[in-house]
Amino acid sequence: MSRLIFYLIILGVIYWAVKRALFPPKRENTKFKEAAEEMVQDPVCHCYIAKSQAYSVSLRGEKLFFCSEECYKKYQASNVLPKT
Repeated sequence: MSRLIFYLIILGVIYWAVKRALFPPKRENTKFKEAAEEMVQDPVCHCYIAKSQAYSVSLRGEKLFFCSEECYKKYQASNVLPKT
């Protein structure tokens, strides 16, 4: 009887290890966390980007957000702004 219990325990441990190796536990999806973050629009190309990832510049007391430094330079060139 004790041998049967021992084998059942060993089989249970093997089953758990194989199941965990073949089907890892689901991880929390970080894409949903990023989606909940505030989005800002680039004034040049009009794309939306997460505020934390945006290239931000303060011009004349106003904070502007760009998707890249390249879009900021295009904005500068089109609006004839002083370089900062």
